Amino acid sequence: MPVKRALFLIGFLAINSIMNAQGILKLEYTFTPDISGPKPILHVNLIFSGDSSGTTTIVLPTTWAGQNDLFKSIQNLRSQDLECTLAPTDSPGKFLLRYVPSHKIRIAYDLTSDWTGDLRHPKEFRALVKGTNVIFNGQNGLVHPELDQNAQVRVGFTWKNLPQGWNIISSFGTNGSHQRFYGHWHEVYNAIFAAGDFRLTQMQHSGEHLTLAARGTWIFSDQQAAEEILNIICIEREFWGERKRNSFLVVLAPFDQDFGSSDGTAFSNAFLLYLSRKQTFLIDEKSLLAHEIFHGWNPLRMGVPQGEDTNWFTEGFTRYYQDRILMQAKLIDYPQYLERLNKIVAEYWSSPGSNWRGAMIALWVDERIRQFSAGKSSLDERMFSLLQKKPDRYLTTEFLLSVLSEGMSNEDVSALRSFVELGNNIPLPKNLALHCGSLIQSDGAAPYYTLATGQCGVQLAKRIK
Repeated sequence: MPVKRALFLIGFLAINSIMNAQGILKLEYTFTPDISGPKPILHVNLIFSGDSSGTTTIVLPTTWAGQNDLFKSIQNLRSQDLECTLAPTDSPGKFLLRYVPSHKIRIAYDLTSDWTGDLRHPKEFRALVKGTNVIFNGQNGLVHPELDQNAQVRVGFTWKNLPQGWNIISSFGTNGSHQRFYGHWHEVYNAIFAAGDFRLTQMQHSGEHLTLAARGTWIFSDQQAAEEILNIICIEREFWGERKRNSFLVVLAPFDQDFGSSDGTAFSNAFLLYLSRKQTFLIDEKSLLAHEIFHGWNPLRMGVPQGEDTNWFTEGFTRYYQDRILMQAKLIDYPQYLERLNKIVAEYWSSPGSNWRGAMIALWVDERIRQFSAGKSSLDERMFSLLQKKPDRYLTTEFLLSVLSEGMSNEDVSALRSFVELGNNIPLPKNLALHCGSLIQSDGAAPYYTLATGQCGVQLAKRIK
């Protein structure tokens, strides 16, 4: 699933000074499920301190992951103080709050599901509030004061009056009715929050602690699912050279269908995985896992993307790597990798303006680096460099291009810029690395790569046979 579903619209905002003396805004959210009525509701209360101006812009969910009008899930928005007034502005999803200067602000609202019927794609991108579980995130469920994505915040999250048997899970911990976070606002904005009849499975390996929160009935056990997921997490930790101990949450939930749909979304220290009820962990599902886990580094540990302008990299390069990583870990062989690469080529060929463009740019950059370095370097080193050079600013196309084009000829730098900024057609490499894939082109048909086993390196040839 595209990371644009897990990423955020970012701009340089005209923001009121609502910080404390240290420049840190403190917010307290309280969530109270109410499943007693005909329509389940999550009551939400927000407390923070106003500033000396007496006015603050309040932001409701609007757009995310291709979904619009997300504010329809916000009901009964109100101030809980008579001295404070909330009035809509000309901007959809924004309200102006007026109050006594430096007054403590108390806002309340109800979060509901603004959709009906079976849970099928793409409804999973809207807030889900049911009698059995609640799933939402910072972009589709939190009302908040207008903040810069890099603003420092201290945020508390308290759950009250949970139905019997419900567990609490979020990007900031599992269980425990009270969770706290200190850091940048974008980590809250890109966080997942859930509670309900989830079964928790804990597992750890190679410095990674995994919590699997699963609900529904599957043809595999929770233990088997956790093992599959943790295996790919460890593979990607090895790829990135990750040595720091981490905790990671995976929320696994079913679509209301037996086959035909799966999707994932990356969040802060977590991802949400939806599968059809009778799916298992075959190649497509492992590729989806590899994709979402890769987002934990690209872009979430590289910087804050500036809107959707960087989707060609955050989404496209992740799409390129998800199957490469499976091949390098021997979870798929080289012929299977070529088959999946050809699907990307075909998608780009039929829709060159789509997100598949980014994967083709990644292929082009990778092959150009391998060629001018005589096979001593690849795109991998540029990805590692981006991780190390992570700026204390937004992740922009200009910054990405400056790192990716290091060491390239002026001609290649201009070509790369034209692919990204002008949408120029991307020439496909005639041969892939190690000469194990040869490009076949014919008039009117999508190009594709075919296996050239006679030219493969010895080790790779052994794997293919």
